[in-house]
Amino acid sequence: MKQYYLIMDIGMTKTTCALFTTDGICVDDYFYVIPSQTAFGAEAVLANTKNALDHILEHFKVDPGSVAGIGVGGPGPLDAARGVIIDSPMMGVKNFAMADRLREIYHVPVAMDNDGNLGALAEQRCGVAKGMSNVLYMTVSTGCGGGAVLNGQIHRGSHYSAAEFGHISIDPEGEKCPCGNRGCVEMLASGTAITRRMRADLLAGKKSMAFEAAGYDPDKVKGALLTEAAAAGDEYALAFYRQEGRYLGQALAVYFNCFDPDVFVLGGGVTKARAYFHEEMMRELRERAIMEVPDDRVKYSVMNDRVVAYGAYYLIKEQTA
Repeated sequence: MKQYYLIMDIGMTKTTCALFTTDGICVDDYFYVIPSQTAFGAEAVLANTKNALDHILEHFKVDPGSVAGIGVGGPGPLDAARGVIIDSPMMGVKNFAMADRLREIYHVPVAMDNDGNLGALAEQRCGVAKGMSNVLYMTVSTGCGGGAVLNGQIHRGSHYSAAEFGHISIDPEGEKCPCGNRGCVEMLASGTAITRRMRADLLAGKKSMAFEAAGYDPDKVKGALLTEAAAAGDEYALAFYRQEGRYLGQALAVYFNCFDPDVFVLGGGVTKARAYFHEEMMRELRERAIMEVPDDRVKYSVMNDRVVAYGAYYLIKEQTA
């Protein structure tokens, strides 16, 4: 009987599921994406997860007995050994044993890890950092999740809280983050932060093509409009992205000074606007890093929304091989 892996990425805003063969092929290149239920608590997240996995089994008419295991990416901090979400500040879930619950339902091995760690693993195993020993990764999306592969293996730290790159403070007097820190990268440079800053600027009376496109309605402001405005040469949008580059460059300098990686990979929806912040980001990084950082040591993911799914495949595959 042919064997498969069920793969899942539980994000803050959407949940993605897929079916992988044992040799790492996503069947029919089919990724099933549904809204996450993170606003409704842990049990709602579990029910949503089960519904999505069941859809995959039904879609491909796969006998549950053909499933060799389930690989799951979730928000951190996360105890990867037990598959427990320790505390997800933006999700509001604490000490939830997701892996055990999935084992009870499907009766197969389940491997779970921080989505940032899985992003790093995927990039190191098959992405833009393939074969490199020391790879750091950060997704700049709804939040800013990070991960590290050091000497070819995921580096989780003593308490599963390593590489929380989104919670490095780059403004000690900045806005308080749900994690308890102030001025975190996530509070300044994530997609959520971009929207929040844009709304504040609109309400403060600043003008931009991005605000015009939103009808000057704060509830309709979003990053995609900012990118469109930047492409049209809007000075507000261009200046906004230069500041985004400075925030990211300051953060990258900390990561390079601490880890000296072969490469740092950036992913997530915000990086689609990299044409407008990359130069300023690299300038800030080079100004602050101890060692010289050539261009080829900062790369952008080409797997985008699929990177965590591929990382989850490698995680469960290597644990069940």
